[in-house]
Amino acid sequence: MGVVVVVYICYVFYDVPDDKLRNRIADTLKNFGLDRLQKSVFVGMMTRNRAEELALILDDLIGDMEADVRIVFVPPSFRDKVIVVRDMYSFKLGREEVMML
Repeated sequence: MGVVVVVYICYVFYDVPDDKLRNRIADTLKNFGLDRLQKSVFVGMMTRNRAEELALILDDLIGDMEADVRIVFVPPSFRDKVIVVRDMYSFKLGREEVMML
């Protein structure tokens, strides 16, 4: 019998006044496989453990600087409750996935 790993849709929202820090955060999010949804919003598929790892890395990166960063898990049904008027970035999200390892 394998290990069950649940992968969720995950949004990361951030508000960072410092340009260099904001760019480093964006690069970190891209390195974690997240896609830009808006200038300060990224989205992608992630396990809870991977998101916690990301949180630790971002906290270390931010240090004593001013920043507001939030990682939000969203149920797959949430997509049916969003009306997109116009989008600038292309990305595709699957549903919540359960993988057997």
